[in-house]
Amino acid sequence: MFHTIPSESAVFRGYVFDSSEAQDASGTAPTTGGGSSPPTYLTPDAVMAYCQARLQSIDGQVETAMAQQQNCNSEQSQIQTVLGEISTLQSNVDSNGVVNDPATAAAMEHHLELLISQMETSDPNNPEIGTLKQLHDTIMATGTGPNKYGAAGFYYSNSNGPGAMPNGQSAPGSVRNDQDDKFGSDELTNFSQTLTGVNNSLNNSAELGMINIQSLMSQRTTAIQLSTNIMQSIDDGMSKIADNIGH
Repeated sequence: MFHTIPSESAVFRGYVFDSSEAQDASGTAPTTGGGSSPPTYLTPDAVMAYCQARLQSIDGQVETAMAQQQNCNSEQSQIQTVLGEISTLQSNVDSNGVVNDPATAAAMEHHLELLISQMETSDPNNPEIGTLKQLHDTIMATGTGPNKYGAAGFYYSNSNGPGAMPNGQSAPGSVRNDQDDKFGSDELTNFSQTLTGVNNSLNNSAELGMINIQSLMSQRTTAIQLSTNIMQSIDDGMSKIADNIGH
């Protein structure tokens, strides 16, 4: 017996049914139909059309959410690459607490550029983009500088559009700007901490995304169950009418 139908069924104008009577939300039998028959506009075709439209809407949201998850996974993978390069530099720090490794520095800068480009293209509203740009420019200013070893430019003073490699030639005024290919151990520690913070933020976003996907899949199941139950109610009503006519 149906006594209440969750909010998913609001599209059916508030009607609820059991096997013996069609009632509206106030408990009064509708003027259309009569007896055990459902309202004339509540047909099996209408129920199926509702279910199909609802599932298409939910599936579209799930597809978008899954794409966001894949982007997040890719971004975190690229961050791990840069963290690995920082770790390599840290392992080669000399007795003065300094490392000079232009090749690794250039690779680190380039990988950050690829990460930022991807995020600007696929996730332009991500608040971590600004943090990554500042980190990139800080690394470049104290590392290779622009136009060396295949490096691009700074995001500061950049004139290229979002998603493109930076071409700025001036470093931010707030960073060490010696461009000598050298890093101190304190700098490398700061770089690693900044990237770890960005990675944690992305991980939190991924967890929220999975909760959203779980909620969407629950809504999908509910839509199917409601449609199935309403179809069964209609069928029960029609069967009772057929039995009454037979007698």
